[in-house]
Formats: sequence, structure tokens, C-alpha cells
Amino acid sequence: MECKLCSSNRVKEVYKGLIRDGGIGKYTKSPVTMWQCETCNIIWHDLMKDDIQQYYESVNYRNSLEESSEIDVFYTLHDKETLAKFQYTGTDIFRHKVIADIGCGGGAFLDFLKGVAETVIAVEPSEKYRKIMDEKGFNTYAYAGEATADWSNKIDVITSFDVIEHVEDPLMFLKDIFELLKKGGKGIIGTPTDAPVMRKLLGEIYEKKLLLSTQHLWIFSENNLKMIAEKAGFKNIKIKYFQRYGIGNLLGWLKEQEPCSDIDESFITDSLDNVWKSECCAMGVADYMVLYLEK
Repeated sequence: MECKLCSSNRVKEVYKGLIRDGGIGKYTKSPVTMWQCETCNIIWHDLMKDDIQQYYESVNYRNSLEESSEIDVFYTLHDKETLAKFQYTGTDIFRHKVIADIGCGGGAFLDFLKGVAETVIAVEPSEKYRKIMDEKGFNTYAYAGEATADWSNKIDVITSFDVIEHVEDPLMFLKDIFELLKKGGKGIIGTPTDAPVMRKLLGEIYEKKLLLSTQHLWIFSENNLKMIAEKAGFKNIKIKYFQRYGIGNLLGWLKEQEPCSDIDESFITDSLDNVWKSECCAMGVADYMVLYLEK
């Protein structure tokens, strides 16, 4: 068996069992095998849908992922993520720039950028959400590859969060971003890690109930993200780690062995939480990483 990312034949089975199928508490009906390449460390499964583009464009995908395709529900879920995204990007790279967000959903992040950007490009497979992006006056496309006809070598900044783990071909995804960026343009790509602390403490409980998902085709590491970024042609490639979930989340998992069981106690101070998060980032074991690219 060959690695689907680097073609190495050093592949091992790392999990076989039920995995999450959509939202929390939903699982596959039969066991799924997860594979890992011992050369580049990528983790994947083979539940690739034949009609994956149609699936991502459908209402069914959004309903499965977030239990609703309604735009107000999207805003409720995702407006609160905007501050975290600005921690990844900063605020000084968007003014008077041509910007694009790939996998923008209902455009919650772009809504906060449109006041400073020169031009906003929204890339989103969901047909329902694209209509909303059109109504907002954004330049709207289903996929990055479709935007290249109009925007090749013209975009200053491209962001994409929680998308690359869903795409069929991550290398082609980054090549499309490279094509769209102008020389010196910046790409900022965020994706979950394999949450090594949680896996070590909880093992298959955490893997089944949260980490492994039919809709996440890939689980990346720093090594394989940098590898495909180099193959796509980027320079000045950097990775930065971020810990999204606090120590109350860790303690809740250990106590209840269930997601969404965070402990909220007075002894979990902001100082304690900040130390936990900063140490996870410093040690490279945080639950999220962001890839910084330059063309």
C-alpha cells in the first residue's frame, strides 16, 4: 500500500473502528480503517465519495456537518471564531488588498474584512451559501480552480481555515492557491492537528468520538504540510501552533470521556488556562496549526 500523499510504501494501520459521521454523537455503521504514512506522517481513510464535489455543494453536507444549512445558524456558530482567525492572520495585511477566503461558508469572516479590503473573493462549494455571497457583492466561486480564470496572479492575501482536511487533493488545493496569488502574496491555511495530548490520554475514546471523521479525509502534521507547500512552489514556509481548547476541556474529557463536557470551576483561572495553552503551542502538541506561505 502506498501513501496517498507522498507515495511511500511505509504505511501502517493506526485505527480500525467506528468514527464520527457528521456532528457530535453520530457514527459510522461499520468499522473504518485509518492509515498513517511512516514517512510523511499523514493520516487518512478511504471513504472518498465518488461525487465529493456534488456532496460539498449540497444542503445535505451542511446539515450533516452542523445540523443546519440556514445562514443565521451559520453566523451563530461561526461569528465567534472571527477573533481567533484574526489571531492567526493579524489585522494589518488586508487593508486596500485583494483578498480571498477559500471555504468561506456563509462569509462570517469576510463580513469583517469587506470594510477594509479593496476586493473580496468568496470561494465556497455550497450553492446555497454562494447565493448569499453574491447578494453581499462578493466575487463568488465554487472552487479555487474556477477562480483562476479571473484572478490568476492577482490576489494579495488568501485565507482558508478548516478546509484542506476536506479536499480530495491537498497538493492541487495549494497549487490553485499559488496560481491565484500575485508574486509576494500571502497564504494563511489553518487545519486541526492530530491532538497528540488528547490521543495519548484518551486513546480510541477520543479518536472515535471527535478526532476521526468521515468528512475529514486527512489529518495533517507539520512535516507533510510543509512538504506539499514546497511541492506547490511556495517559499518562506512557516507553521505556527495554536491551542483552541482550554484546560477545562481536557479535564472534562478525562472526567466524562465525552466531547462538550468542559469543566468550569473557579480553580481554572485565566492564568492557568493561558499557561496550558502556551505550553501546548511551545511544545508543538496544540490542537490547531496554521501554515504561512509566500509566493
